[in-house]
Amino acid sequence: MEQILEVLPLVFNVQTIIGMFFGNIVGLLFGAIPGFTGVMAIAILLPFTFALDPATGIVTLFSCFAGGCFGGSISAILIGTPGAPEAAATVRDGYPLALKGESYKALSMAVFASCVGGTVSAVLLMFLAPVIADWTLNFAPPEYFVLGIFGISVIAGLNSGNLIMGIVAGLLGIFLSMVGMDAQSGVQRFTFGSLRLYSGFNLTPIILSFFALNRIFIGFEHKHPENSKEKGQAVVLSKEKLSLKDYKDCSGAICRGTIVGSIIGAIPAAGAAIAAFISYNIEKTFSKKRDLLGTGILEGVVAPEAANNAVTGTSLIPLLTLGIPGSGGASAMLGAFMMHGLAPGPFLFRDNGATMYAIMIGFIVTNIILLLVVRFLSKGFIHITRVPEAALITVLFVICLVGAYSNSTSWFDVMVTVIVGIAAYFLSKLNVPTVPFILGFILGPTIESNFRKALIMSNNDLSIFVTRPICIVLIILTIVMLVGAKFMNRAGAK
Repeated sequence: MEQILEVLPLVFNVQTIIGMFFGNIVGLLFGAIPGFTGVMAIAILLPFTFALDPATGIVTLFSCFAGGCFGGSISAILIGTPGAPEAAATVRDGYPLALKGESYKALSMAVFASCVGGTVSAVLLMFLAPVIADWTLNFAPPEYFVLGIFGISVIAGLNSGNLIMGIVAGLLGIFLSMVGMDAQSGVQRFTFGSLRLYSGFNLTPIILSFFALNRIFIGFEHKHPENSKEKGQAVVLSKEKLSLKDYKDCSGAICRGTIVGSIIGAIPAAGAAIAAFISYNIEKTFSKKRDLLGTGILEGVVAPEAANNAVTGTSLIPLLTLGIPGSGGASAMLGAFMMHGLAPGPFLFRDNGATMYAIMIGFIVTNIILLLVVRFLSKGFIHITRVPEAALITVLFVICLVGAYSNSTSWFDVMVTVIVGIAAYFLSKLNVPTVPFILGFILGPTIESNFRKALIMSNNDLSIFVTRPICIVLIILTIVMLVGAKFMNRAGAK
């Protein structure tokens, strides 16, 4: 408690508070526009946070994460088109409520549920992450190697729904991370004589390419006027206010959604969309109004909303302690932590205790700020969904290139961003998933170095990976998670 009180000035200062408001607004904007996501917002905003101190920069990006998770619900409720996959369950009752003239009530209750889910999740992160990090201090090189394989394998299976393509994506990411000078032998690998490749590829251009530029190229491809016909009929934002009875009626659904989201978030790669649909399906079983679900009731809105925002905090538990992101947004946050000099793992809390507690307290505060932002800016939300996509993707393309250049003031990084972005676009056409690739690129050096260290420890005996207790547990977990991947994806699809 004393350490928490000491870091409060790092959180409650003008720069950090402005960062929270700005991050939430940017996340809301990206989340509300169908096809764009909060992850894309994090990728684009990341290069512009380098001038900030780590706590302010990370909290600003997390605000994007939280705002993006809720932003998809704005278009889901107002025009019947989810702005992000995690809002697909919200549209079932949110849009019918709007058609009944209760759009403001739906938005207000949705953001309240999101605030509760996100806040509880952030509190769990603050208290559980340091404990798990202390446990991982028992890890040695063999455990870190198996853990890296566990992370990529599980995310390949759960995140993509296609295990083979997911593993291919992870291997491609590892291969790309090997470009440059070998840290141990000094040998140049895959540099083709280019001095610019001696230090390998920077992380920022890769994140921009896969999380932002890839989506922009897809937007260029599908930029047709007839796309607007796919949207539902836009509604006028109503002015009804929530009553105490509304809050009481929705309390059970909010609690169940928060519990589901918090648990699902801690499972690597399960993600907010799966949590939202599972929470909605639970309401079909336990809600007193289950027969009315789908016709436009508040319980059908708050359950998935509490769940998808409850994922945001707990998805960072495996990220901060093990280096394994629990969702697509968490994988973008992994890149953010790395770029700000905060390497996730067992030493993160030991070496950066004050910064980490400031960040986690900021996660709690930003969920409350999200509630205020949505309440005050709700009248403008209907206009967000009417912004022409052609104008957006053109502006975002320029911002991506500026961000790539600002990272190291290098035109080479701009060229890498464009080339890798084109490659990412074609990989997406082949159904190669993004998250396993990014994780492979980030974890590649860790996997390789720990594999070598483990072989040195064992005199080149590979049995060291299957004889140590923690390694055996991780291998069993990998098999169990991969076997259960199909069932997890089916649960999220129903």
